[in-house]
Amino acid sequence: MKNRRTKPTNYQAAKAVILIHEEFTAAAIVDRLLTSGRREVPTKRSLAAKFKKDKDFVVIRKNGSGGPTIFKRVQ
Repeated sequence: MKNRRTKPTNYQAAKAVILIHEEFTAAAIVDRLLTSGRREVPTKRSLAAKFKKDKDFVVIRKNGSGGPTIFKRVQ
């Protein structure tokens, strides 16, 4: 069976648009996906939850202060 190239998942696509050592919010990533032409975009909340669990990302500032959570990609 041949290996077919498949479309990346929403999370893989979101992870691909983030540079290493870049600080970002989930809302900024959703905007990038929309401007790059992605039709199906995950919600900000679901992206933030996955970023918190992923070891490639570090939480810089939590949203306890009312603002959006800021993440940084380390790998």
